[in-house]
Amino acid sequence: MDNSEFQAHTEQIERLVARVSTLADEGARAAALDLLQSLMGLHGAVISRIVEVLNDSGESGRAALARLGSDPLVCGLLVLYGVHPVSLEERVARAINSVSPKLRKQGGSVELQGVAELVVRVKVESSGHGCGSSPDALKTTVEQAIFEAAPEVTEIVVEGLTTSGGGFVPLNMIQPAAREEKKYEESAA
Repeated sequence: MDNSEFQAHTEQIERLVARVSTLADEGARAAALDLLQSLMGLHGAVISRIVEVLNDSGESGRAALARLGSDPLVCGLLVLYGVHPVSLEERVARAINSVSPKLRKQGGSVELQGVAELVVRVKVESSGHGCGSSPDALKTTVEQAIFEAAPEVTEIVVEGLTTSGGGFVPLNMIQPAAREEKKYEESAA
């Protein structure tokens, strides 16, 4: 299962919960929602226990837990049940560190400004050089990395994205200088 399939399943569950919430039969609605909460409670307890066992299993268990925590599908599940072994701030910082080399190749950079109340603030800058270095491309790259590592983030505030113009000199700036140079050459001859 990939991220898009996982997302599709999540959206289907949300639609079904919304549908159950509108059932006219109050008893059926309450039973269906109780069933969902019971399943979520059971799954949460089991996932929490798995995290605990891996964490208590020495270095190999912690390494396996770290690998699971960085897997995009498992990460979302661990976040859902509130048992992710890595803090939100650390996951966001890791995501930014992992995407930084790609941004540098695209002529950009990213800096974490802060994480508060599920809102991430980053500063993204572009030199205007490099393949795929449009501000939108850089922003998308950063956002994807953050949302993959921290699906609970509700907002990413991107500051910066200023371009330096990349050495572009308007034609009208060149022409007068070229004319003056030509006049100088003619007078010197």
